Amino acid sequence: MKILKPPKLCDGDTVGVIAPSYPVLPFHQMYKKGITNLKKFGFKVKEGNTVKLEHFGYMAGTDRQRAEDINSMFADKEVKAIVCAIGGQVAIRTLRYLNFDLIRANPKVFSGMSDITTFHVAFLAKTGLVGLHQTDVIFGFGADMTSKEAKYEMDLFFKITKRAEPLGLLPALTRWEAWREGKAEGRLFGGNVPSLQALLGTPYFSKPDEDVIFFWEAMKQPLDLLDQRLVQFREAGLFDRAKGMLIGKIRGEEAGAVKDMTSEVKKVILDITSEFDFPIIANMDFGHYMPNLPFPMGLKAKMDTDGAKVWINEAYVK
Repeated sequence: MKILKPPKLCDGDTVGVIAPSYPVLPFHQMYKKGITNLKKFGFKVKEGNTVKLEHFGYMAGTDRQRAEDINSMFADKEVKAIVCAIGGQVAIRTLRYLNFDLIRANPKVFSGMSDITTFHVAFLAKTGLVGLHQTDVIFGFGADMTSKEAKYEMDLFFKITKRAEPLGLLPALTRWEAWREGKAEGRLFGGNVPSLQALLGTPYFSKPDEDVIFFWEAMKQPLDLLDQRLVQFREAGLFDRAKGMLIGKIRGEEAGAVKDMTSEVKKVILDITSEFDFPIIANMDFGHYMPNLPFPMGLKAKMDTDGAKVWINEAYVK
């Protein structure tokens, strides 16, 4: 697995903000708060055109407009990092218009989760660039910065993006669970389940050629649908190189309240992966409706279910 690392972030750097999937407008107040907090952390902010656009109601501009925002931010020498505003469903529509040679020549911190998985996987396949599956502007920087959850996420974001050294042992905010015992080492690979599924069979998805620790998150959904998606990963050979699995909290909004279905998933996961013996740590601190651990795509990691411990053993930035 070829790895291309971005330069580390420094105080006073310019952060580019784009909306490469869903529009910002329905979350405008949270977005403004996120931009304000980015500036409070000492960064200059350069907003892309897509943060003001809406197309078909569920896209922040046309496919070409969203791709051009990405290309422009990578080309801009002033911009040192790119943080996506929000996820969505349609990041995949931009991929045919991205300039991967340009991206390879200008590696930068690229952060976001959910549908931003699309870019992390495509960048890794086409350029080797390590994307950061973690913080976005609306739900990350737009959170209440006085809360322990936001402090947890921000502390990890800055540790991993500002220091050219391994993050080491990941701190647990809540109690993580061992669903299958064991130890494992491998490169981090994974992300959001629907986004990963959408990429299977495309030129933007390369199955790992090294041992991996497969991490994934998904929103609350019918159990049979999640079952189908994970079985497709198995049948596509995605678990063949897996030496371990890390699962976030599976949450969604229902009747105005956030519901968690992580415990329901356990029996399905153990059944689907019964032919494998890799260890599984679940109920971890990443996913929707919660703060997110940093998972840099392609970096070396280690896990041990004794104490439910996970380490990132390689620096994300240089």
